[in-house]
Amino acid sequence: MTGFVPISRLLLCDRQKDHAVARGAEGIERWGAFASAIGKLAYRVKSAGGSDWVIATEDAYALAVALLAVLQAGKRAHLPSNLQTGHLSELARPCDGVLVQRAGVLGEAREMVILDQEGDGGQWCFEALDAASCEIRLHTSGTTGKPEAVAKPLRCLEAEVAVLDEVFGASGAQSVLATVPAYHIYGLLFRVLWPLSAGRMFEADTVAFPEELTALAGQRPAPLLVSSPAFLRRALPILDLERMDRCLWGAFSSGGPLAPDVAAAYNATLRCNLVEVYGSTETGGIAHRSVVDAAAPPPWTPLPGVAVTLSRDEELITVESPFLTTMGPFETGDRGRILADGSFFLEGRKDRIVKLEERRVSLLEIEDRLKGCAEVDDVRVLALETAASRAAIGAAVVPSEQGWHLLEARGKRALRESLHNALKPHLEALALPRRWRFVRRLPETAQGKTTAASLAALFLPASGRVVEPEGAHRTVSGTRAEIGMELQRELVYFDGHFDAAAILPGVVQVDWAIKEARKCFPVPCTFHRIEALKFFSVLPAGTRVKLELEFDASKARLGFSYHSGEITHSSGRIKFEPSQ
Repeated sequence: MTGFVPISRLLLCDRQKDHAVARGAEGIERWGAFASAIGKLAYRVKSAGGSDWVIATEDAYALAVALLAVLQAGKRAHLPSNLQTGHLSELARPCDGVLVQRAGVLGEAREMVILDQEGDGGQWCFEALDAASCEIRLHTSGTTGKPEAVAKPLRCLEAEVAVLDEVFGASGAQSVLATVPAYHIYGLLFRVLWPLSAGRMFEADTVAFPEELTALAGQRPAPLLVSSPAFLRRALPILDLERMDRCLWGAFSSGGPLAPDVAAAYNATLRCNLVEVYGSTETGGIAHRSVVDAAAPPPWTPLPGVAVTLSRDEELITVESPFLTTMGPFETGDRGRILADGSFFLEGRKDRIVKLEERRVSLLEIEDRLKGCAEVDDVRVLALETAASRAAIGAAVVPSEQGWHLLEARGKRALRESLHNALKPHLEALALPRRWRFVRRLPETAQGKTTAASLAALFLPASGRVVEPEGAHRTVSGTRAEIGMELQRELVYFDGHFDAAAILPGVVQVDWAIKEARKCFPVPCTFHRIEALKFFSVLPAGTRVKLELEFDASKARLGFSYHSGEITHSSGRIKFEPSQ
């Protein structure tokens, strides 16, 4: 590993051409090729003119190339909140160009450059970047509504990377694995900028599943893990922690609150300790901690140079930091309690107040009281507009084991009544939730945050819910077809219909097979019967699955099977009435 270099002077350092920068689908990307790619892209961006460029890619290496090229060209870089087409279109509209991983992502950009297509580039002479004037615009994940832009001078990000290396850089780690996107501030800092400055190799692809993490951790040299509460919680019962302990040289969690019992479970096995980092897009990193005893989590320790105080009126955490874009204190939305040594405890978010019939109602109070019920494991509440344009409270509840038992034994009405009865002594009637959704888990972003939009979607009718799998791609060859898809957790079919897990119903598997077949083959319109239908293994939410189809037109018969890796989940034949 080479010495630490600030991002502003990175391309002037004397790293060897064969130094490993990142590992992607094509193998290891070396320093010489990395610098060359930045120079060629900077020339193209500079030649295109304008001042603002959107970078839209999941690939961390491509993002690193694009970001440094845009800054070298003297332009402003815009990183999205997500890679949805609608959001990218909104970002691209006022900008001068878009750097994308593949064609067809957007159609509104004035200038579009495909990152994996090498174009003609002139000679480029690298210069030190002005860290004060170079600007990157990040976008929040929209926990309170529409994503908002947060302008970050490179000096703020550079200062934070230097502190990360000062506090956490002595672990001896040589590579970085990540389960979070590189275009958010946490991923940008921990999986792209810090590794570049410290000379660590990073993984270009984002780790999506615990099984991938287990395999990669054993294959990469002295890896650091950059993860989120959502992933760590889901992975805990799946990961072989003793094997991970032998492989990992460090682990981080950020982007949302990590339950103390989950953190303690990792730290009971991992010698490197799982470090939680508290911060936000606006503030950058604020503090860190490692939880060993779930019953007595330690306070948060501010990062070097960060001063934490409380606001006068609402006892909110207030921050002064070199990572802030402006001088003076920044008031967060978190309540806290500061100890004599400057460390602090977080005590929940600031009250979320809504008005119902001119009366103030605290959504936080409703959540806190529901969380105190034995039938509830987690909950989020929100104000919903009813058909009569009147606001009503909706509650999205993750039942506890006791709650699921009640629901299964006596139905949803019994569980609703039990929770209503617990609230009635404390709340006015208008503050009682009128709409309920019981789910296996709350919808979360990759950063472990639950957005207002995803919560509201739970209360839409099925026609407004997610009913199609994500990322479906089809390959058709003669009478055969393969369809790859991801069973995202937001699918309406996973809405608490099963005892132990969110599982794709068999009837949905059959229905999808027919729908996909009609897209690939001249299937007759009339369904006749199902033959040899077998279900071998359940299909849980989050699975990447391959649907294989074979259509015999002469017999009007469709064979189908669902697979993930070596596992066959189901198979069958569907007979249609032949066309007359």
